[in-house]
Amino acid sequence: MKASRLVSWVASALLAFSTVTADAGTVRVPPHTSSGHGTATAVWIIFGCAGSVVFAAIVKNATQRQQLTALEAQTCGLAYWFNLQNYRNP
Repeated sequence: MKASRLVSWVASALLAFSTVTADAGTVRVPPHTSSGHGTATAVWIIFGCAGSVVFAAIVKNATQRQQLTALEAQTCGLAYWFNLQNYRNP
């Protein structure tokens, strides 16, 4: 324990009084090769899917007092909206 503490003190002292500067280098910006819509589209797909699942779950709970099935949730709620059994009167 004392040896590792001594090594850490010596290493920190050497780094503190060292003349070599640590530099991460320059930041290189990659060239602009796309139209810039790729990330925005991906973000809207992610939030749109999550929003559709939440909206379908709210509607199914309000109308049928049930939770979404696994298939309905995995298809972003589309299996709930296109299932004709949901629209029949019980």
